[in-house]
Amino acid sequence: MDLGLQKGNRLWWNQNPMSYDWHGTLPFPEGSKEFFEAIDAQFFSSSPFYEGSIPFERLIPFDSLKGKSVLEIGCGLGSHAQLLSKAGSSVWAVDLTPKAVELTRKRFSLNGLKAAIMQMDAERLSFPDRTFDFIWSWGVIHHSAHPDSILKEAYRVLKPSGEFRLMVYHQRSLSAAINLLRGILSGKILSGMSPADILSYYSDGYVARFYTAGQLSRMLIDCGFSIRSIGPLGQKSELIPLPGKGRLGRVKSALVSTVPDRFAIWWLSWAGSFLFGVAAKPERDR
Repeated sequence: MDLGLQKGNRLWWNQNPMSYDWHGTLPFPEGSKEFFEAIDAQFFSSSPFYEGSIPFERLIPFDSLKGKSVLEIGCGLGSHAQLLSKAGSSVWAVDLTPKAVELTRKRFSLNGLKAAIMQMDAERLSFPDRTFDFIWSWGVIHHSAHPDSILKEAYRVLKPSGEFRLMVYHQRSLSAAINLLRGILSGKILSGMSPADILSYYSDGYVARFYTAGQLSRMLIDCGFSIRSIGPLGQKSELIPLPGKGRLGRVKSALVSTVPDRFAIWWLSWAGSFLFGVAAKPERDR
């Protein structure tokens, strides 16, 4: 166990909680009801993949999760946990950082919702075997010291026939190619940084890993999962490779707003910056 790397992860995310306020524009006090509503509005509107009568209904099977036990690995500030709870699931949400746990608990209290929200390292989950019907993890596993340990733990605590849905960063995306080019042009390759180091450097988090669909598939299969689907998706902002702040940021926002959803879905389904996987634990697990 790389305790140093996990400590770095915990400190980084505790200082930079995932508020989706990418440019620091929200005027509301952190932890207020308006704050949570604003970050959800920004997050849920950032991609046509997230849209629907319920945000994320294309990616989360809400209808089949009513009354089911659901674990979220890496709850951040609780956007997905709240959706799952409102859909009638019994929610357990864990995060590596005390800040995320504090704010997610505050969100649930403000909205009159219930969930078990705990600080926990997902590489060492404290739940018994075969506890959950469904596990969700959005943009978390690739930041861990040992992502394979999280996958093994997810398999252990998932019930037979249960489903695991997760998002990780996509190595063969347009944004990854642009960042690799940035690394080459700025001399980072010549200074000894590997392509993986460069991608991590230009990403969020203390460390970030990027995967191909084949790599993610093999990792899941090695842990015992069967694969139902793996494919790219992403956010509209990555279609316009300009900085998000200042004058160029305003130009970018204007251009992004003109991109039709149909085109965005087509392009991001091929070269989006995220890989979304759906895996299942066999009825007779090993």
